[in-house]
Amino acid sequence: MDPEERFAKTFIKKERRKRVLYELSDPGRRYDGLSRFCHSSGELIDRRKLVMEGSGLERLPAFLAFMKTHNGPCTVMSPDPGVDGLELPLKEAVEAAVMSFDAVIILGKDYAVVFGESGPGEREKYLLSAEART
Repeated sequence: MDPEERFAKTFIKKERRKRVLYELSDPGRRYDGLSRFCHSSGELIDRRKLVMEGSGLERLPAFLAFMKTHNGPCTVMSPDPGVDGLELPLKEAVEAAVMSFDAVIILGKDYAVVFGESGPGEREKYLLSAEART
């Protein structure tokens, strides 16, 4: 399963998966799909998968502890061509996301980190886990 499909099937609300997957998987629509996703990520993510959120996520002690125990390879997806498609350890992927002004999805083995697009106000950031919470 490619990263886009794994991300959509694992972390997106069931009723929105098909559309998100279509946009992320189609080469001609991928850029716009990533951009649209990141403008409305809070509405599209499956909240049962949410572990942490906040504009300062990357500085939270709990997130820093998470990174220490989950620093395996990650796939980076973004409308920013400078980071899109990179395979990096989580810590380096987060550093790249912080430096990017565009939205970034970091997909690890059983988690995802989503950085919304930079702009006026707070930047949405989420840590999602593949394990569903009830």
